[in-house]
Amino acid sequence: MKLHIAFSGGRTSAYMTKFLLDNLSFMFDETIVVFANTGQEWEQTLEFVNNCDTHFNFNTVWVEAHIHPEKGVGTSHKVVNFETAARNGEPFEAMIAKYGIPNRTWQICSRELKANAVRAYLRSIGWKKQDYFSAIGIRHDEVHRISANCERDRLIYPLAEWHKVDKLYINTWWARQSFNLKLKEHQGNCKWCWKKSKRKLLTIAKESPEVFQFPAKMELLYDKAGNPNRKERAVFFQNYMSTLELLSEADKPFDKFVDKFYDTPNGCDESCEVFV
Repeated sequence: MKLHIAFSGGRTSAYMTKFLLDNLSFMFDETIVVFANTGQEWEQTLEFVNNCDTHFNFNTVWVEAHIHPEKGVGTSHKVVNFETAARNGEPFEAMIAKYGIPNRTWQICSRELKANAVRAYLRSIGWKKQDYFSAIGIRHDEVHRISANCERDRLIYPLAEWHKVDKLYINTWWARQSFNLKLKEHQGNCKWCWKKSKRKLLTIAKESPEVFQFPAKMELLYDKAGNPNRKERAVFFQNYMSTLELLSEADKPFDKFVDKFYDTPNGCDESCEVFV
């Protein structure tokens, strides 16, 4: 049996990867670590993934989705590395141009940019779905995020089911290491992820308004993408809020997110796990 370790670029996912490689890799015939880059991760995330390879020898395979504009042609992949990884949203824009703008009612970005890209890579090296398990970095204190289709999709959750750890444990462990992910909790790995709570988004918009240039451009260019007969505007954020409206609201007084507090339990935390 083979093991695919889904490394999202977050602290929990990185800890899980090291735990599995150090303690349980002997259980599998082959083990491979894969990170899917969307082009809208913070630079600190890419540096963290690279540091994990340097310090822990993860030998991570970096993949990006290759979106084919033709109808009926599924997502494939390309292999990149720290130096060549997209940083201006190229895979993300290609996905939006074909499928439209993702949001809470059209949750396709993780599917196309992560899950389908990773599966395409694994197929390219001869791995068949029934021959491997995928390890997902979800902790014991977030079991609500475990997929209802985990058995069908052959997903395992080592930190939720075997080596049960919580967020405090993960943060304490990383505080003892020689390097860490240099991001605050509310920043997450995807700069402006629409899954974040409104308070997190407003805080990021106040701190780093430049990261919203990409979603603003996408809403302007691809309002009808994926559905040319759409009547309502296509926007990323909840309650049909556009990027420009979000930036405008961030200029007004609001209760900024403080990292020791938690917002919605189903919002984006430190990363967006593949297959979740």
